[in-house]
Amino acid sequence: MISTLNRYIAIRILRSILVAFFVVTGIIMLVDFVESSRDLGSDSDITSFQLLYLTLLKTPKFVEQTIPFVVLFGVMGALYNLNRRSELIVMRATGMSAWRFLKPAIWVTASLGLAWAAFFNPIASNMLSYQEALLSEWSQGGSETQVKDVWLREGTTHMQTVIQAGKLNLGAKTLEQPVFYQLEVLPDGSTRFSRRFDAQQATLVTQGYWQLDDVTENAPGEVTQFHPAISLPTNITFDDLQSQAKDAPVPAFWSIPGRIEEYRQAGFSPRGLEMQFNRLLALPIMLIAMTFIAASVSMHLTREGGTLRLLITGAALGFAVYFADSVISAFGEVAVLPVILASWAIPVFVLLSGISYLAKIEDG
Repeated sequence: MISTLNRYIAIRILRSILVAFFVVTGIIMLVDFVESSRDLGSDSDITSFQLLYLTLLKTPKFVEQTIPFVVLFGVMGALYNLNRRSELIVMRATGMSAWRFLKPAIWVTASLGLAWAAFFNPIASNMLSYQEALLSEWSQGGSETQVKDVWLREGTTHMQTVIQAGKLNLGAKTLEQPVFYQLEVLPDGSTRFSRRFDAQQATLVTQGYWQLDDVTENAPGEVTQFHPAISLPTNITFDDLQSQAKDAPVPAFWSIPGRIEEYRQAGFSPRGLEMQFNRLLALPIMLIAMTFIAASVSMHLTREGGTLRLLITGAALGFAVYFADSVISAFGEVAVLPVILASWAIPVFVLLSGISYLAKIEDG
């Protein structure tokens, strides 16, 4: 009996979350389509169907930021429907506590958080990268994309390389007038200048190295050398070059730990990636917290005149949580707060607050 009831409630919760998901997705696609149409202008060669396709590719990454809202309104909608049809009243009349009928909702939302971080987030990240590549190709022909004043950096535990170039031709994957600075990493972690390469042009080859043309090589205590062409190994990819042209897309969940290590070896701070990784890890906790908030709001819902109050209260709580999470995350990214605290504080606090408030309503 309990198993059948749990399955029934879980299906209702999941169905309501899917409805909220499609509503939010539709709104995001509509707003983004209009904004993209205005930004591209009439001079762009992109057709309306191509723009719609680009919007569709970009939408999953935007929806990721609204998943807590989707779960909040989805659970509230499911509990509202159960209450409106007196099913919730019958459950309570039989002695079933709120904790019992919320158990299926918790399993659904926790599973959704895990599935999104592990599976949907990589798909959304790949779709966003593909969307940016298509946008560059369709709007500017790919090979015409150029960026001025480029700085790149990479490294290992023994050597770091800083690259400065006057211009990047993204389509041809070439740097104009590049300068490669090689820095030796000392045992104490500091760096020491080792070698400098000045070239007329450097091309990123797919095998994983730079092809430098008309190179001047300088090193402390050595005679200047001239080379018609040399090759330097590199870990820089085409995605790294794309990040110079626009904001770099956040890597997928499973790729973030490796990218964090690359940033550390190159001497960059990986706090932004660490924040993103921990926020994805904390996503199931956040969705469970939203479930308790939805339950706490819906427990006071009356059968007449309660719908508007439910929507207003839920929206206010959702925006309050979103605002607080954004502020705390900003503090974490600028190193005011530790990454773990900035990533997990709001989900855990909201979860504990929701549990406490529901316990007060349920147990007095």
